[in-house]
Amino acid sequence: MIRLGKGLDRFEMKGATAIVGAGLPTPLLARRTAEAGFAGVERFIGVPGTVGGGVYMNAGCHGAEFAEVVTEVTVMDAKGKIKPLPRKQISYKYRASNLGTVIVLEAKLALIEEPPAKLKELQGKLLRWRKAGTPFDQPCCGSVFKNPGGPRTAGTLIDEAGLKGFTLGGAQVSPLHANYFVNTGSATASDVLKLIEHVRKTVAKKLGVELELEVKVIG
Repeated sequence: MIRLGKGLDRFEMKGATAIVGAGLPTPLLARRTAEAGFAGVERFIGVPGTVGGGVYMNAGCHGAEFAEVVTEVTVMDAKGKIKPLPRKQISYKYRASNLGTVIVLEAKLALIEEPPAKLKELQGKLLRWRKAGTPFDQPCCGSVFKNPGGPRTAGTLIDEAGLKGFTLGGAQVSPLHANYFVNTGSATASDVLKLIEHVRKTVAKKLGVELELEVKVIG
C-alpha cells in the first residue's frame, strides 16, 4: 500500500486552474483555493483523505464532486509509465471512475473566481454543520456506504434499522451519523469489516435494501 503525502502535495494556481498533487489533503485544497478567491472545491472542506483518492473515487459532498472540476489527471501505471489523461478520457459516476489500475499523481482543476470572504463564510457554515452532525473529530473513513438513491440516505436506512450506536469490538456505528463507523479506541480492521457486514445484512433483512460500499477494502 502506498500513502502519498509530502513530495506529492503540490498546490499551484495558474489563472483559474489549480494544479494539485495527489498527496495534498482535500480539506487543505478547499481552504487554499478559497483563500485564493476561487470556487469549485470549497465545499470539500470536511472531506477526509487526499486529492488523489478524491479524484479517483469522484469524492464529493454538499452537491459538489470532483467530476465537475477535473480537466486533466496525471497517472502512473503498473509499469511505472507516467502519462496525462484529459477529462474526455475519464468516465465518472457517483463515487467511481474508470481510471482502473493506476496511481493518481496530480490533477488540474478548472475553478471560478469568487470573493474569498464569501467562500470563507460558506466554509464556516459547512464546518459547523459537520461538527454538529458527523463524528468530525473521531477516527473514521468518512461515509461507509453509497446513498442508494430515493428519499432515504444510507445513514437514514441504518438508523431506521436500529443500528445507530451499535458497537462491535472497538468499531461503532456513530451515534451522530449512522453512515460513519468510528474507532472508539481499540478497533481492528477485522472489527470494522465485521461491523460493515452486520450492518449490510441487517438493513437488507429489515428494510429490503442492499447497501453498496463507498469505501474501498484493500487486502
